[in-house]
Amino acid sequence: MINEKVIRKISARLNEPEWMLDRRLEAFEKFKELSMPSFRYGIGISVDVSELKFDEMNPLDDKSRCKINASDAEVFGFNEAFENHENLLRENFMTKCVLASEDKFTTFHAAFFNSGVLIRIPENVETKNPIELYLDFNGKVRMDHVLVIAEKNSKAVIVDYSSSKDSKGFRNQIVEIIAKENAKVEYRSVQDFAQDVYAFSKKRAQVEKDGSIQWTDCCIGGKFTQSLTKTFLKGDNAESQSLGIVFGDNKQCFDINNETIHVASRTKCNMLTKFVLNDNAKAIYRGLIRVNPKAVKCEGYQKNDTILLSEYAEADAVPNLEIENNDVKCTHGATISQVDNDKLFYMMSRGIDEISAKKQIVEGFFDPILVKIEDNDLRDKIKNNISKRLGAIYEKPHA
Repeated sequence: MINEKVIRKISARLNEPEWMLDRRLEAFEKFKELSMPSFRYGIGISVDVSELKFDEMNPLDDKSRCKINASDAEVFGFNEAFENHENLLRENFMTKCVLASEDKFTTFHAAFFNSGVLIRIPENVETKNPIELYLDFNGKVRMDHVLVIAEKNSKAVIVDYSSSKDSKGFRNQIVEIIAKENAKVEYRSVQDFAQDVYAFSKKRAQVEKDGSIQWTDCCIGGKFTQSLTKTFLKGDNAESQSLGIVFGDNKQCFDINNETIHVASRTKCNMLTKFVLNDNAKAIYRGLIRVNPKAVKCEGYQKNDTILLSEYAEADAVPNLEIENNDVKCTHGATISQVDNDKLFYMMSRGIDEISAKKQIVEGFFDPILVKIEDNDLRDKIKNNISKRLGAIYEKPHA
């Protein structure tokens, strides 16, 4: 059910101007030319998404509900944004952070996205409360787009929480953030779908002079999740931080990619991702820090840590550095381990039973990231979900 007729119906539903329809149709032509990505990242490092069939999807079939809470910022659905900020959309939508022609999934999104939100934080405005986007996924195909424009000297926290109960389907999301001079943006996303959902998320940011972006990406649901986060540090003294949490069990599969491109000098990045995997769960971490030739005095750090709770769980780490000048400080690393027996013995010697000790060790493993989430409700939701699933892991054999 993907054809030009469907594109025109979606465009009419969102009251789009002619130029947006033209962009959709152009993306669809490119989509038909591109081949499916291989999802292979080295010898023995790959994931299988062969069950995913574009031809069987219907982008018109989406009954999801999205609740938005915002203050101090301008937040519009795309149908309203075309009336109030058409030039802003035309200038920034998939033209700076993400290009529609990048790959098959991106062109598919550009042609058939069925929901969009524009968030604009005005110049010199600091939002008092987080801007909240709550998605209740209840459809076959959900393709939503979030475009954030943080004007000069602005500051905002955005919480993007996506969940579902029993839905089967496909979600393809793109988030674009343009942080202008001295703008500070935190984007916290939690994906908690039922374990029969394919979830694809591409997050991009462009950060100008003295600006900063902090990504917090929590993936705990879905059958297959691909989360791609990429930040361009385009202005001097720009900074980025990418924090990731992955908890997988059963046959869940995760493909996580973090990239930071240092375009300007004296820029800094910090990337930390933590995995906990049980049963037959599988995760791949791919990281990249690239420092361009003229970007001097830059600092970059990336690390991926994994705990395997089952002999059948699988994790692969592929960290990379591409440094094109000598005046930088960059490091990377990865660890894969099981629950530390020394820590377990110590806790049990203090009177804590084995099950509780294992749960506390795993929960504590995520704390370096969770403590950075200042939103107590969001942090508690993540911790409670993980704690509940850990309880099922450790208590089931003793039932």
